[in-house]
Amino acid sequence: MKYGIYIFLLAVFQINFCLGQNTASIRDVLDSTNKITPLSANILITKNGQRIFEKSYGYADVEKQKLLTADNSFQLASISKQFTAYGIMILKNKGIIQYDSLVVNYLPEFPYRNITVRHLLNHTSGLPDFWNKIRPNLDTNRSNGNNDALQYLIENHLLLQSEPGSRFEYCDIGYDFLATIIERLSKKTYGQFLEQNIFKPLKMNDTHAYLVTDIRRIQNSKLAIGNVWDPAQKRFLYAHIQSKYNFVFYLGDFYGDGSIVSTARNLALWDRALTNCVLLPCDVQEESMKPYLFEGKPVIDKNGKPVNVGFGWFFFQTPALGTVITHGGGHPGNQHNIYRIPEKNIAFIFLSNAESDDHQKLVDRILQLL
Repeated sequence: MKYGIYIFLLAVFQINFCLGQNTASIRDVLDSTNKITPLSANILITKNGQRIFEKSYGYADVEKQKLLTADNSFQLASISKQFTAYGIMILKNKGIIQYDSLVVNYLPEFPYRNITVRHLLNHTSGLPDFWNKIRPNLDTNRSNGNNDALQYLIENHLLLQSEPGSRFEYCDIGYDFLATIIERLSKKTYGQFLEQNIFKPLKMNDTHAYLVTDIRRIQNSKLAIGNVWDPAQKRFLYAHIQSKYNFVFYLGDFYGDGSIVSTARNLALWDRALTNCVLLPCDVQEESMKPYLFEGKPVIDKNGKPVNVGFGWFFFQTPALGTVITHGGGHPGNQHNIYRIPEKNIAFIFLSNAESDDHQKLVDRILQLL
């Protein structure tokens, strides 16, 4: 008996020793990077729900010289999609919606009669390219949103890019329409529904589903302002006032695909809730975490590359980590990642309010150290 306890304690010691070595290496990588190219980010790594690494770099507001802290929140951009998907899953678990039902059953005015809810969830709807086919034709003198995109499709009869279900085409407006479905079926706003069914039960007190993405219209004193690096001035500048990002104004009323604001610590609470199946039964969650298959194989993109996509998540495998469940988020001045590694019970969250061409390289280096 004593021998068994000794072996157990030795194993725990070895695990903790390795984790300590890894977190020290991660700190060295981040610190050395920060000396070369200034970071502006909150990084959090948890193991078994416990924080094993947490550090803030840079400023929440560079103009006012307010330093980032763990309390600061960020515009999550496309990381928001997993919460929209989960809202649909909650409705499905209540018997209010079915994944394989046609969207027109819930949005009768929807102009495509062969697209299902599942197609929207896993980006296989084939909906027209928003950025190139719809956005240029919107009124740039006002802020457009979900209803404007839907109305444009109703009025202009654009062709689908592919047969629904047959090909992966990343589609933001698909998630905007999912948010609209949530509102229609729940009789609540998107924000109210997620607050009541996800954020409040999980005590994610610093997480909010806004109905806008224009940072100038978001009333949140903890919100980190996105930046871009100006090499000439050698300093960060507000991203939302740069001319190349003028769409922040005229696309400011879209929600469902990228309008949630949260903190790294709140996302760690979210990870634990998913791991422990707090809100939904595990078998219900598992369906969202399985790669979508077309004709028995992972769906392919337009280049013929297989894509492992679920409901608001992507998946990949590495020999060292096993299955990795992930999604990124990008918005002017913001680059984010969340990684869930079930086999190691690790969550890695990297929220940055500064754009960098080397962002993903840095994130990948940290992943290799986990």
